[in-house]
Amino acid sequence: MTTLRRELGLFSAALLVVGGIIGSGIFFTPAETARNLPIGAWVLGVWTLGGVVALAGALTYAELGAMLPEAGGAYVYVREAFGKLPAFLLGWMTLLMIASGAIAAVAMGFAGYLERFVPLDAVGGRIGVAAATIVLLTVTNYLGVKPGTVTANVFTLSKIFALGALIVVGAVVAVGAPAPVAAAPVAPPLANGFAAAFVAVLFTIGGWQQTNMVAGEIRDPARTLPRALFIGIAIVIAIYLGANVVYLKALGRDGVAASQAVAADAAGRFIGARGATAITLAAMLSIFGFVNVALLTNARVLYALGKDGAFVASAAKVHPRFGSPHVALLMLGGWSLVLLFATRGAIGTLLSGVVFADWIFFGLGAASVFVLRRTHPEWSRPYRVLGYPWMPAFFVACAVVGIVSAYVSALRMSLVGTAMLAVGLVVYRFTGRR
Repeated sequence: MTTLRRELGLFSAALLVVGGIIGSGIFFTPAETARNLPIGAWVLGVWTLGGVVALAGALTYAELGAMLPEAGGAYVYVREAFGKLPAFLLGWMTLLMIASGAIAAVAMGFAGYLERFVPLDAVGGRIGVAAATIVLLTVTNYLGVKPGTVTANVFTLSKIFALGALIVVGAVVAVGAPAPVAAAPVAPPLANGFAAAFVAVLFTIGGWQQTNMVAGEIRDPARTLPRALFIGIAIVIAIYLGANVVYLKALGRDGVAASQAVAADAAGRFIGARGATAITLAAMLSIFGFVNVALLTNARVLYALGKDGAFVASAAKVHPRFGSPHVALLMLGGWSLVLLFATRGAIGTLLSGVVFADWIFFGLGAASVFVLRRTHPEWSRPYRVLGYPWMPAFFVACAVVGIVSAYVSALRMSLVGTAMLAVGLVVYRFTGRR
């Protein structure tokens, strides 16, 4: 049987970490955090806390990934720690909502940006462009992990360069005090506001775990994966904190809170209209690259599910020429298209379901480290998470906060996600027993 090829080195793995995190959030989420917090210092504080959460999660997943360097990431950890049913539900929700919903939503975001520059009526409007984006990137990854990672690397380097340039320009260019903002949004009470801002940050810092999903294709994963996670997270923290400092310098807390396109508005203040256009193009590249990474990595979860015989066994097939899990890719890309057309591209509807389901298994995957330390102390652990057990416990607690907050803020889609989990239980009765 053809198996996945170990072709990814440290450079590509670290860039997958960055590409899996930086999508569209950093271009918009800072406005949401500023609306909920009264001063810039609190805004920077919640982003710093988000960086700590990401680092805690990445270090926890680094131990798991180095110990179990197989395709599928958290699916493998949950299977070994909690059994086949929770692992099946993780794969089931990855296909039905988590990955497919994110892919459909972010592809629509890319189409919305593209519409600012060219009319889209001739190609079916935003939905037509979003569908074409999903098809194009599914085909790219079908042709092998190399074309998929080269594409990911190009777009990830582009977004790092664009945001890095904005941070450098913002640090050296003097623009004077931000202009007063009429009717600036008033922050809610601090406790409520900080909680709401923290949920927005949690959404924006997620995604680094996707590199663990391709552990089966990383060279020397026991050494490479922990290093890639640490390097990638360090880059993201520097970019996120630097970008927020620049946003606040250019616009002030009130200006950031009132902005609908905070990165473009900040760039416009430093460089003018051309700067705003440049950062808008950078956002397009970032979003496009995120869709590619989501397809590349999450298809490996379906591959692992099929390999276990817990769902569609053909998902474990590897293309004899390209070395890609081609059936799993077609399943993920195809269902993303179904969600895109079924919701008519409603980004908010898609993402509210994603947040609820994602953090359930985010936390469950991290909690695996406690179970596996107890049940399999004999397993080789080339890397052990720093600060155990407090570091993993902190991350799991933050995941619980994210789940509860998603239920409160998006009850309808969270109930839909709960119903999908219930359907998954029924499906497992007929497929998982194999």
